[in-house]
Amino acid sequence: MRLRCMIFAVTAAILFDAAAFSHHGASAYDRNNRITLKASITEFKWTNPHVYILFDALDQKGNTDHWSCESINPGMLSKQGWTRHTLNYGDKVTIIGFPAKSGSKVMLLEKLILADGKELVPALLD
Repeated sequence: MRLRCMIFAVTAAILFDAAAFSHHGASAYDRNNRITLKASITEFKWTNPHVYILFDALDQKGNTDHWSCESINPGMLSKQGWTRHTLNYGDKVTIIGFPAKSGSKVMLLEKLILADGKELVPALLD
């Protein structure tokens, strides 16, 4: 009986760790391809499990692209000085990050530079 409980506990721990790792992974992003975009904030979603920055940026032809940028959770960002009011509609920023491998207008945030030059660097998702 004791052996069964130990096997069950170890199996459950392995499955739980695998599920947690897969959720928090950043495998959907091309970590070898860093892009920099001049952006105008359209929405700042201060939500769990990840904060999202929605913004518009011009493409190479001058057309407006609508982007979504994923960051870490609000708790971790708040420890780094971010608040739900750090970004507001219409703010002009520079966003540096890693684009989605799929080619969609989604990216993982590496660094955000405010209009006044202040740099905000969240800890990246692994």
